[in-house]
Amino acid sequence: MDKWRTVVGVALVFVLGALSGGLGSGWFLKSRHPLFKKDPEQRVALIMQRLADRLDLTEAQKPAVETVVRRMDDALQRYNEQRRAEVRRIIEAHDEALKPLLSAPQQQALEDFRREMAARFKDQRRSPPP
Repeated sequence: MDKWRTVVGVALVFVLGALSGGLGSGWFLKSRHPLFKKDPEQRVALIMQRLADRLDLTEAQKPAVETVVRRMDDALQRYNEQRRAEVRRIIEAHDEALKPLLSAPQQQALEDFRREMAARFKDQRRSPPP
């Protein structure tokens, strides 16, 4: 019994470390890379500038290309929202599977960790990048 608790404890530490590392990397990229900006106008302007430079777009082509780029940006935003919801469902399902394996203090620590991560993620989404 103690051996299994040790194995589960080590696995839990590994999973939580990987999760926090992934969230930290995501935050870093979002705060540094211009394509991850929240403002759709900034993203569209950046993409349009790159396309105009690389493809040598004419002034007549730019409005039509911008329409396509805006549709693409909207579709990607919808996809990202769906993906976030699916990630939340996966994490919640796995947390439920973990609970029977954990002691009461470990379950409380997991819940505290999830609340902390959710608050941190929410704060990062609200605050502008440096």
